[in-house]
Amino acid sequence: MKILSLLGFQKKIEEIRGEQTVPRLVEWIDAKRIVNDPKQDLIDGKPFVPGDCYFELRLAGLHLKDSRRLAQQLLPLCVCLAEFRQSGSQQTVPFSLGPDTIRQRLQQLPKGADGADQPHSRWVELRDIEIVRPTPMSLDNLDAFIGLYAVPGDDIARTLLNVMGTIGQAFGGAISPALAVAEKVYDGFTTLLGVKGVTPEVEAMHGDLLKESGYLLISNAPENSPFKGKLFVSGGRLREGDKADSALVTGFDYCLLAVQRRDTLIDASNTAPDLFGGLWASVIKAFEESDAAAAAAFKRLQRTIYGSGDLIARDRDALVAGYLVEYRKAIAVLGTAKDDGIVLRGPGRNELLAAVEPISSFFQLLAEDPASEISDTDRKQLTSGAGAWQQAASFRSQFEQQPAGSVADLVIRAMR
Repeated sequence: MKILSLLGFQKKIEEIRGEQTVPRLVEWIDAKRIVNDPKQDLIDGKPFVPGDCYFELRLAGLHLKDSRRLAQQLLPLCVCLAEFRQSGSQQTVPFSLGPDTIRQRLQQLPKGADGADQPHSRWVELRDIEIVRPTPMSLDNLDAFIGLYAVPGDDIARTLLNVMGTIGQAFGGAISPALAVAEKVYDGFTTLLGVKGVTPEVEAMHGDLLKESGYLLISNAPENSPFKGKLFVSGGRLREGDKADSALVTGFDYCLLAVQRRDTLIDASNTAPDLFGGLWASVIKAFEESDAAAAAAFKRLQRTIYGSGDLIARDRDALVAGYLVEYRKAIAVLGTAKDDGIVLRGPGRNELLAAVEPISSFFQLLAEDPASEISDTDRKQLTSGAGAWQQAASFRSQFEQQPAGSVADLVIRAMR
């Protein structure tokens, strides 16, 4: 079975199960009902715009009404399958949590007002479980299938489910190269979910998720539950009110899925993952051979950034420019001929300078000669690549008035 169709996956489950699931409470929780979130800037209800932002999918938490049942009598399994397009290609991300992971994360809720323990109802803390890493949003949007299942089993079944969970979590991003493995995993899921005694605690398929950032609640409460439209996510937890101390929702099983929106992968504090650190390290290493070798390595880096499907156009602009400025510093500090072989000679230099002259800050950095002597701290920042990302963060706002993608186009053309 191919898993490139969520609808086909769901239909196959229904066929082998032999019966339709009962309608359950599945609803969108928008920014008006989200307060004091640990990731408030990513979950603030801003609309997704194709090509202009990134989306992320995060499993924010699970709640088990009767944890003893899934801790002692049955094996819990959480399954998620996300589908979207990236750089024109269909991408499939399978994700699952096995029994051991879920059981280890069970958090005992506080005692009740009368001092009695609440041994059955527990929340599974999963605030930082990434399902889909930051990915450019495309016109084709995002579809997802989410399910929490109770599986009758023994030691062998438990081992197999834990292996599935480990494999599923290893695919935390676009997985086209591993698609054959993913298909086998989900072939196993469809077979497993048809076994007698396997029951869906929570299950839903949701399409067109990328309208605005927020939370998706998937539960086994009745579709007409009195909670419908009245619940809040406060402090990253599902609550009955909007206050930090409002009662946690414990009356039914549910998954809480965060659909996050990110404007950029570049930030001024340089905490974003350096997607191109290995290529920049190759540039620095190449200086030990020759300036020409460094220039060739740098061209590879720039063309990789330019063609990256992991970046939106405005981030490409900023990173191409940021690495260019840092490369010119590297030539001055590490080079021998003090000639970058890319934009400091020939028509390319004049073409690039003329093109970027309206962007005053970028123009000035390209027109001036970098210092050949720098402090140890600055040298460390230069060779690590951190300086390129910090420079890119500065350019990110400065390039806002330029057409998206135009700065990277200018630089790449000048490098030919």
